[in-house]
Order: sequence, then structure tokens, then C-alpha cells
Amino acid sequence: MTLSWEQISDSAAAFERWLRFRALMAEVPSISYGVSHRGRQVLAGALGQADLRTGEAAEVSRTGYRVASITKTFTATLIMQLVERGELRLDDLVVSHLPWLAESMDQTGVTVRHLLTHSSGIIRDGSGAWADDDLPDRATLRRDLSQHPTFAAPASGFRYSNIAYALLGEIVENLTGQSFAEAVAKRVLEPLDMGSSGTRVTPRLRSTLATGYWTRRPGESYRAAAATEARAFEPAGGLISTVPDLLRYQEAHFSGDLRLLSDLSKREMQRSQWQRESEPHHGYGWMLWTVEGSSLRGHSGGYAGFNTKIGFDPDLGLAAAVLSNTLGALPGLGVDAFFHTVNRVRSLWTPVGVAAAGPSRADLGRLAGQYRAGWGEWLVVRIHKSLYLVDPTSDLPLREAARLTPAGSRFRFLIADHEDYGYRGEEVTFVMGPKGRPEQMRYGPQTYLRADI
Repeated sequence: MTLSWEQISDSAAAFERWLRFRALMAEVPSISYGVSHRGRQVLAGALGQADLRTGEAAEVSRTGYRVASITKTFTATLIMQLVERGELRLDDLVVSHLPWLAESMDQTGVTVRHLLTHSSGIIRDGSGAWADDDLPDRATLRRDLSQHPTFAAPASGFRYSNIAYALLGEIVENLTGQSFAEAVAKRVLEPLDMGSSGTRVTPRLRSTLATGYWTRRPGESYRAAAATEARAFEPAGGLISTVPDLLRYQEAHFSGDLRLLSDLSKREMQRSQWQRESEPHHGYGWMLWTVEGSSLRGHSGGYAGFNTKIGFDPDLGLAAAVLSNTLGALPGLGVDAFFHTVNRVRSLWTPVGVAAAGPSRADLGRLAGQYRAGWGEWLVVRIHKSLYLVDPTSDLPLREAARLTPAGSRFRFLIADHEDYGYRGEEVTFVMGPKGRPEQMRYGPQTYLRADI
């Protein structure tokens, strides 16, 4: 499937306006976001503050975030590299690589493949891992596993497990002779020039790491989360990264890019290895889910004070990342909203050969923006040769977009395709300011003021 640059550009512009509105209304401390297409940056931006106490602004190319369980895809990548080199088999028993587990797990038959697919039956987090921000060290993890190694037989069901990926990281260390941090750096980060990423809070990464904040109720102040190391959970959730680095990483998992893995290994990682009752399903490391016409690979991440998500569609050559320094649903909604927008833009695109009527794309682009009044806010977005009126409170912004059809001048339109309770068939008029920029949108009986975020 191919996308034109105009389709990508219009999709990115509509998505960015929606995301910035949602971030503002959610009052998140900061959000950083970006989109790339086959190695070319399409969109990169940030809104808000990396640290509320100092007022430091978030910068998309500089500010780092704890991306938590996105780390699992890096760990799975390292495992597949070892498989390609013949140093490991996916059906190896875990105890053959981690003999200290023999006493508690020797008879369970848990394999490396079971760990990768969250089907090992191993407990999820152990004792008190997240309640007190004091993530377990190796000794604590081993004690927990000796007391409560599994809750079910391997391959009997799906159960997400951070401990499973902690064990995979230990296998990586044993086979490479490197610490997990060194293995990730040498085998993934450096080949991709991911210089703003790492799994340990080094002085360099600490200087750019956003402060994470706990959730709050309306009217409450944000409370900073402690800046803790992931310790034994480093392979399950220790990575710190930025939007540009995560876009480069996803691109390396496209077919034809051999910097990390062969195409065969990437296909194995990205096909469903475990079907859950509902999406996402799981490959090796990757979550798999669909949005409109896109079959996505990616992962979400939740850490003390952070929430993040990445997703890519290898058929379209698109990758997206949304990172925030507080907990909440916005990054996940954001990635899905982007791919929804791309697919809706494709479906709404004027077919080749249809005569262009009305204002030019340049004129339409000037009218596109954010408009607000006491009744609420609207986004006006350009899709090819048309404008659309979009409700920014919708999680899938273009699902009920209303097309504006030209009505005799560059700045006057009629509302088409709108729901019955709206102003279908009535006028929308844009009032231009002295610099040729629209300052108002008259929609039905209401006047909305231009208010871009």
C-alpha cells in the first residue's frame, strides 16, 4: 500500500491538532509525539513541561521518558539475535540457561518461547514491586520465584509477566557475557544511533529525563514520582528514550532493514504467537492489534509517573510514538487516533481525475485550525480538496467528521454529512483578519474564535 506525501501531511496535521487539544484538556504535565514514514520524519512536537517545579519545557528531540514495557520489544530483539547466531533455541528449557531455577521450576517445562509469549505460567510481578516504588533486585526476585514460581502450567493460558522478561534479560547476560545495559547498547542502540536512550539512569540521561508524576483528581496538584531504577526488571521495563529514537527503532523492524535482524526473524516476532480473547494479541515482544485498515505492531509502557506507546504499520511504512510524564490513557489513544486518521484520510481522498472545485489547497490550509466558543471547540482540518469539521473530544476524531462544501466564495461553506442534531445544510463562514489569517468561524448561530494550541 502506498501513501502520497499530501495524504501523510494532511493526516499528521489533523492528528497533531487533535492530540494537542486532548493533552491540554487532560492537563498532562507534558507530552511528546512524532510520526515517521519510511525513515523520513513527518511530525515531531511536544507540549507542556518536563518538570513542573523548574518549569523546564518538554522538547521532542531532547526530553527523555521512562518507556517501561516497550523495553520488552528490545529484550525480545536481543533473544532473536542470539537465536540467529545459533547460541539459543526458543524451545530451550529456561533452567538449562538459569540453573538456579532448577529447584523450583525443574519439572515445569517452561521454555524460552513461553517466556517470550507470556504463556509460561510464571507470576507477574512478585511482592510489592509497584506499591512502594522499590523495584526488586535480583536476590528478591529469586526469593519470590523460589516461593511462588508459577500459578499455572506453561502454554495453558496467557498471563502477562514482567518476571518472565526479567528472566529473558538474565539469559541474554549469561550468553553475551555483558550486562543487560551493555547488551542493549552495543547490539541495538548503537547500530541505530539511538544516542538518547539507555536502560540505566546515567548522569547524561538524568539531565534530560522528564520528571514523572502520579495521577491526580481534578483540583489536586501533581505529585512527583520517585526516580527509581528498574533493577531486576530492567529487561522488562527499564528503558529511557525519546520520540526520535523510538521512531528509528521501529523503522529497523520494517522488512528490508537488516541492521538488527533478518526479515524472517522479524516476521516471526510480528506474527501472532498467542491469541487472546481480545486485542492486543502477542508475538515475540510485540503487541499486535488493528485500527481501521491498519494491522499494527507496537507496545505500551507504564512506569511510576510515565505512560507511553509506540506503534507501526509496516505495510504503510508508518511509525508513531506518544510519550507522557504522567499515567493515563492519552498515549494509547494517541497512537490509535493517528492510524485511524491516516485510514480515514485515505478513504476521504478525492479520486484522481475529479475536477478541483472551490478554494485551493493553500487557501484551505489557512482556514484549518482550532476554533472555540463557550459552547465548546471545533477542529477544522484539510483533507485533500475539502475541509472537515471535527469534534476534538472524540477518541477517533474523523469518525463523524462533517464535510464543508464550498458555497460561492473562498471563505463560505455549507455543512454536509452532519448528524441530524447539528446544522447540516447551513453555513459556515470564516472571517479573515488584517493579515489574511482567519480570526473567527461563524457556525450556525455561534461565533467561534481562532484558538490554536
